[in-house]
Amino acid sequence: MPNIEEVAELAAVFLEERVSNESMPIALIEGEHAQVGSEIMFDCQSVAYIRSGDLRDMAIGIGHVAVNTDTGECRLVGAVEAAELDLF
Repeated sequence: MPNIEEVAELAAVFLEERVSNESMPIALIEGEHAQVGSEIMFDCQSVAYIRSGDLRDMAIGIGHVAVNTDTGECRLVGAVEAAELDLF
């Protein structure tokens, strides 16, 4: 199994390449992660919200980034699934 730094890097690259866009870059919230089976879940949010804490900058509907520790595959967890997991 890769270490947490390697898994976090996979999640960060996934966010940058597949989720973020010019108007709303999304990033990991440092230190926020939990293991669920073979996946490590990371909390994420808009860069603007992470910097400001202003609710107007918050990305709505975003859940977590899940990284499969066996395959390295990343996926975005929807808000409903994230709420059901109640990780953060």
